[in-house]
Amino acid sequence: MTLRSKLALGASALAISASLTVLDGVALAQPALEEIVVTARKRNESLLEVPVAVTAFSADQLDRGGFTSLEDISFKTAGLHYNKQGGQIPGRFNTAVRFRGMDTNQSAASQQVGTVFMDGVYVSQGVAGIDFSTIERVEIIKGPQSATYGRSTFAGAVNYVTKTPGFEYKSRMSAEYGKFGTYDVALNHEGPLVEGKASYLLGMRGYGTDGQYTSNADGGALGKERTNSGTAILFLSPTDNFTAKARMFYSRDKDGPAAGMLLGSRLSSRGDGSANAGTNCFSQFQTNLRGATADYYCGKLPKVNVDSFIAPNTRLTPADIAFFRATQIRDPRDGITRPKIPGVPLVDFVGLKRNQFRAALNLDYDFSDGHTISSLTGFSDMRASWVRDFDLTRSQNFLSQDPQKHEDITQELRLTSPQDQALTYSVGLSYFKAEFIQQGNGGLNIWGSDGGVTQAVLNPNPPPATIVLPGPHPFMQTNFPLEGGKTLGVFGSIGYDITDNLTLDFEWRYQSDRVTQDDRTRPGTDFSDKFKTFLPRATLSFRPTDETNLWATYSKGNLPGFFNSDLAALSPADLAAVRASPTVAGQNLSLFNDEESLKNYELGWKQQLWDNRANFSLVGYKMDWTNLKTRSPVDIVDQLGVRRVLNLQFNAGNAKIKGVEFEGAFTATDNLSGTVSVNYSDAQYGRLTCGFGPFKPPPSADCSNNDTARFPKWSGSFSTVWTDDFSGDWDYSVRLDGEYFGKAWNEEHNFSWIGKFWRFNARAGFEKEGIRVEAYVKNLFDDDNYLAAARWSDFSGRSLFDFLTSQGLAVTPPQKRSFGLKTVMDF
Repeated sequence: MTLRSKLALGASALAISASLTVLDGVALAQPALEEIVVTARKRNESLLEVPVAVTAFSADQLDRGGFTSLEDISFKTAGLHYNKQGGQIPGRFNTAVRFRGMDTNQSAASQQVGTVFMDGVYVSQGVAGIDFSTIERVEIIKGPQSATYGRSTFAGAVNYVTKTPGFEYKSRMSAEYGKFGTYDVALNHEGPLVEGKASYLLGMRGYGTDGQYTSNADGGALGKERTNSGTAILFLSPTDNFTAKARMFYSRDKDGPAAGMLLGSRLSSRGDGSANAGTNCFSQFQTNLRGATADYYCGKLPKVNVDSFIAPNTRLTPADIAFFRATQIRDPRDGITRPKIPGVPLVDFVGLKRNQFRAALNLDYDFSDGHTISSLTGFSDMRASWVRDFDLTRSQNFLSQDPQKHEDITQELRLTSPQDQALTYSVGLSYFKAEFIQQGNGGLNIWGSDGGVTQAVLNPNPPPATIVLPGPHPFMQTNFPLEGGKTLGVFGSIGYDITDNLTLDFEWRYQSDRVTQDDRTRPGTDFSDKFKTFLPRATLSFRPTDETNLWATYSKGNLPGFFNSDLAALSPADLAAVRASPTVAGQNLSLFNDEESLKNYELGWKQQLWDNRANFSLVGYKMDWTNLKTRSPVDIVDQLGVRRVLNLQFNAGNAKIKGVEFEGAFTATDNLSGTVSVNYSDAQYGRLTCGFGPFKPPPSADCSNNDTARFPKWSGSFSTVWTDDFSGDWDYSVRLDGEYFGKAWNEEHNFSWIGKFWRFNARAGFEKEGIRVEAYVKNLFDDDNYLAAARWSDFSGRSLFDFLTSQGLAVTPPQKRSFGLKTVMDF
C-alpha cells in the first residue's frame, strides 16, 4: 500500500463515524473509507452499524496524527474533554475525563463522570502514563454507559484496546526527538510461539520532556516528565473455537514540578501581590461574604507574561525533606502521631512518583451452535505520591505530600447468542472490588517553611487575638481513610429485528453497590452503605439503506454515593457547630451522600456517501442530571480548642444538558483527505448550591441557572492530509490540524473564563517501504492562551486560614511552539 492510500484512509478515521483502516498491505482500487469492527457494546459491530455515539482511533491514526495521550485525542473528539489539570492543580497526578458539558470538583476516582478502561478493565488513575505504541484502537463512547460497563461510566467511557499479536515475526521501532528535551522512543516485537496456536507481543517505551518553563522563585525547571513502561501480551488459540489473550502492563512515572501558576490577589505571596494578575470582581461586588480584603477575577482571565510571572517553588529545605521522608507525623496542634500510607512512594522532591501494574485475561469459547461464552478478569495496582508547592507562588508557605493507593479486581462472565438471527441476546454476571486511599487536596501539609504563619483565635482568653505558629509547621489533614466497596451486577441485552430495517435493542444492568470507608485506626470497617440500581438502555435503530443508520436511545447512568469522612469523628458539640455554620445552612448535610443519577435521550444519524468516499455522524442529546454533588469548606473550633477546616460534600442540585455532536471524514481525491468535528454543549445548572463562594454578598452560594464549569460550549477540529509520489520508491505527505476550544467557565459561579482560541499543528514527511521520516510543529502560530484553569484557594497568605476568603485560580500555561523529528521503522 502506498503512503497516499495509507494516509487518505488514516486521516478519515478521526471521527465518530469514521471507519478505521486495517493496514494489511493490500492496495485499494479507490480511496474509499474502510470499516473496522468495534466493541462499544461488548460485541463485534462495525462503526456504521452500531447505534451508539462512539468515536474510534486506530493504531495507525494515533501514530500518524502524533497522538500520544488522551489529551491529544480529546481535541479531535466531539463531546470529550481531557487535560492534565484534571482537578484544581496542574500536572499528571489526577485524572478527570469530562463528557458533554459535565464536570465534577471531586478528586476521588470513584466520583468522576467518565472512566478509562484498558481491555475492558477499570483504570482509576495514571491514564497519562499508558503507552499508545501497543494500542490497537481507542474507543470513546459518549453518554451513560452504565448498562454496558457498570459503575463509574456515568457520562461516558474510554476503552483502550491493546493489540492482539499475530503469527508473523514483526518489529517496529519509533524514535521522536523535539525541542525542550522531548523524546519518545518505543520498540515492539511480536511473533509466533507455536505456529497457529500461540503468539506474543513485547513492547517497551521511554518518554520524557524537560519542560518549557522555569520558575522565577528559584530557577527550577517546570513541567519535567518521565515515563518508562513495558507491555507483554500472550495470545493462545489452541483450538478453532477457543482463544485466550493475557496482557500485563507496568509503568513508572517520575515528574518534576508541574508547570502551573496561581492568579491570586493582593494577599498572595505573603501580601506582596506578586501573584495578582489584575483582580476585578470588587468592581461588580462591593463586598464579599466574610468582609475580607481579598479580590477575585471576573470575565476572561487576563493574560500575563508567563515566563516572568510563573513562580512556584521547586526546591525543599532539609526540614521539609525530613518530614516527607518520615513514615509518620506528629501533629503539634493536637499531639496525635498519625502514620503515612504503607507501600506508597515517599517522595522527597517536588514532583510525582507513580508506579502502576495492570493485567487482564480475556477468554472466549465458541459453541457449535453459535453461542459464545466470554470471561474477563482484570487486576490493577497503582501507587503514587506527589510533593507540590500547594500555593503555586514564590512564597515558601505551603507544601503538601499527597498519596494515592488504588487496587481493584474485575471479573465478568457473559453468554452471547448467535448474531445472525432476528432475535439476539446476552446475559452475564460481573464483580468489581476496589480499595483506594487518596488525598488530592493536601495530605501531609507543611505550613510556613519560610517563617511561620499566624492563626486567629476565636474568643481568646486572655488576648491577643492571634498566635504565631513557627515554621515549618507540619500536620496531617486527614487520617487517609481506606475507601472502596464491592459491586455485584447482573446484566444482559435482547435485540429483535422487527423488520429487515428496524431493530429494537434493550440493554440492562441490575447492580448492588456496597460502599465502605475505614479510617484505619481501629479494627473493622467504620462505615458502610448499600444501594441497588437498575440501569437500562433502550435503542430503536432504522436502516433504510445499507449506507444509513438512524437511531433513538434512552439510557440511564448512576454515580456512587460518597462518605463525608470529616464528619465521622466529630463529637456531638462539634457536629452542632458544623450544622450552625452559615456555609451549610439549609443544606442536606449527612454522613453519606446519595448517588447521582443521569437520564439521557439521544437521536443519531450515521451516513456513508459517494461509495463510502465520505461519511458523517450527527448526534443530538438531552440529559437530566440529579442529586449533583459539590463540596464546601466549613471551619470550626473543635472541642480541643483547635481551629479546623472540614471539607464536606452535599447533594446540592441538578443540571439540564443538551447538545449536538457532528463528526465527518472524506477522501476527496486520491491525494486529499480530511476530517471535521463540531461540538455544541449547552449545559446549565437548574438548582445548585456552590461552595467556596466568598466573592459577593449573600446568597453567594447560589449558582442556580449558571453554566457548568470546565467544558466549552463550542469546540471543534479539522485535519487535512495531502499525499503524493515524490521520487522513486518514496512518497511524501503534508498534514495540517486545527483545534478550536471555546469559552469555558473556570468555576460554577461563572465569574471567570478561558477559551475562544484556535491552535494548529503541522506535519510533513517521506516514506517508503518499512521506513518513515517526518518533521512536525506543535502550536504552529505559538498561541498563548491558557490550556486550563480552575478555582483554587490562595494558600500563600500570612494567616493559616486566609484561604477561606482569599481565592485565586490555578492555571496551566500554554504549550509553547515546538519542533521535532520522528522516525518509524518496520522490520
